[in-house]
Amino acid sequence: MKLLFIKIFRFEFWPWKVFYFPLLPYYLYLSLKSRSLTFPSIVNTSLRNGGFFDENKQEILTKIPEDFLPKSIYVQPNTVFFEVLKKIEVKNIGFPLIAKPLNDQRGKDVSIISRETELLQYFQKIGKDFVIQEFINYPIELAILYSRLPNEPKGVVSSITFKEFLTVCGNGKDDIETILRKNPRAEMIWVDLQKNTKTDWKKILIKDETQVIEKIGNHCRGTIFRNATEIDKAKTAEVMDKILKEFEGFNYGRFDLKVKSIADLYEGTNIKVLELNGVNADAAHIFDPNYNLLKAYKDVAWHWKRLSDIAQYNSNLGYVSCSFKALWNRMKTN
Repeated sequence: MKLLFIKIFRFEFWPWKVFYFPLLPYYLYLSLKSRSLTFPSIVNTSLRNGGFFDENKQEILTKIPEDFLPKSIYVQPNTVFFEVLKKIEVKNIGFPLIAKPLNDQRGKDVSIISRETELLQYFQKIGKDFVIQEFINYPIELAILYSRLPNEPKGVVSSITFKEFLTVCGNGKDDIETILRKNPRAEMIWVDLQKNTKTDWKKILIKDETQVIEKIGNHCRGTIFRNATEIDKAKTAEVMDKILKEFEGFNYGRFDLKVKSIADLYEGTNIKVLELNGVNADAAHIFDPNYNLLKAYKDVAWHWKRLSDIAQYNSNLGYVSCSFKALWNRMKTN
């Protein structure tokens, strides 16, 4: 009953269609102004459908300077496993490593692989294109939403989110399972935790000792999103401008990245971009457990207006949005 109460009254756990439904009239209003129900699809003119759907995330990362990227390889299902191992060796990617579908959605099928036998199991099971990426062990993971009007030289950062991984704190008496199952966030995904993590559930941590249980920074994997109001958005935007300097036609999206320190973030050093999402990216800070629902809707509306402004500019340049039928068919699969 407690979990049901939380799922109903804490909007961070609502299905995305439920959360966004009250804003549908505003989206229709923006669509009317733009004369297109799929206006976001022309926001990023260099991406397929603007990153609205069916974008190739690995291809997007090729537009980012190599210094800002983790080492990675692309694997197709018909690849011989020996060739996969050979590519890993050539790229000098060691274990542990990250394996994830080419176009993963909200952390589904993303795994931390610790050894060759686990990689073989993943390879045999996944059955679709996937990416192997070196595991970046930097302590800070952020989601940074960036946008830029095409006629302006510099962009703005409108959302920065700390990702707090699911962690357990010991009391010197109870085992990890006992403590963790008192956490509603962990209890909601308990079956997946048992399947996806390599935790000794009966281990007893000493008092105040902490252990990270899930190192994949997705909300559906137990990660808490914190609104990072203490991070300077203007300084961060300067760094994002630098990273995107050669990426023509990219005007709106969210960086999921790791960095060694906030000072490094401002300096533009020791940054690794794990993923760059297009116009379908949320402003993740609104899912902070302490955030107000009305303010969250206000922030979403601001970002949708931003999308509309960019789309109208590109429309005036002759860009044409994708068909509604294509979008509708994609939505039915999610």
